[in-house]
Amino acid sequence: MNPYIILVIQLILSSGTYIVANAATQTIPPVNLTFLRTLISGIIYIAYLLYARLPFKYKGRDFYLLLALGFLSVPINQFAFLYGMKYTTATEAALLYSTTPVLVLLLSRVYLGERITPAKMVGTIMAFGGVVVIVLKSGLQVGASHLMGDLLVFTAVIAWTLYTTIGRRLVLRHGAINSTVFVGLIGSAIFAPIGIWSSVKFNYQTLSGGQWGEVIYLSLITSIVGYVLWYSALSKIEASKVAVFTNGQPVVTAILAYIFLKQGVTPVFVLGALVTIGGVVITQLNLQKTR
Repeated sequence: MNPYIILVIQLILSSGTYIVANAATQTIPPVNLTFLRTLISGIIYIAYLLYARLPFKYKGRDFYLLLALGFLSVPINQFAFLYGMKYTTATEAALLYSTTPVLVLLLSRVYLGERITPAKMVGTIMAFGGVVVIVLKSGLQVGASHLMGDLLVFTAVIAWTLYTTIGRRLVLRHGAINSTVFVGLIGSAIFAPIGIWSSVKFNYQTLSGGQWGEVIYLSLITSIVGYVLWYSALSKIEASKVAVFTNGQPVVTAILAYIFLKQGVTPVFVLGALVTIGGVVITQLNLQKTR
């Protein structure tokens, strides 16, 4: 499948994650939500591993890289994201994640040796600028807990940046699905002791059908489908080209909020969306020429 089609699908699914996560963390403690998410996705990973008889060929440096990615994906990225979403807004979280392309751009230059062209930098900054227009239009909330939420989400962003950049070499050697499965299983195993301990004090029978639906979305759609699509795109194109699509998440999140939550779309939002999309297009076209 064309990597850009993969990224568009992944963009839509990941954008829905902000809305779902924000709702879920208001009623389910982030520790328990992370545990449920990793438990369900882990069961699916194990079932697929046995069905497809996936080979484990991670040795030497690749094995340690696998451990590092597992730690980044669940204990840091997923837990910090869900914990932060309890205190911040979906829009601000999307803005923070829109800094991913800039961070990946810098890290991929150092770690992967990818070129930083003027157009690549301009397109990335332009896309980020469009997101800033959208968020500043609504105004940023102030408060200690809110600030803590933003810091936790930004911690998740840094983990996702490392997961994206460092993981590309692993994906190129072992494939997107193989890498996603084993990274996910290791991440789930690392977080399991914390999740099991917290589960002793939480009654899962109190969860409603809607809350279980939120858990399923985060477990299957985000953790499995979204991660596989992300690494699939990474196996086909540069890390910086993949990461720049993150800039579209605030736009798609706002559109989904309009459809499902009936939140209006203002002229300022349209302006910011156009700037963001323009930045993504400029970056992608330039990168296509420099391949």
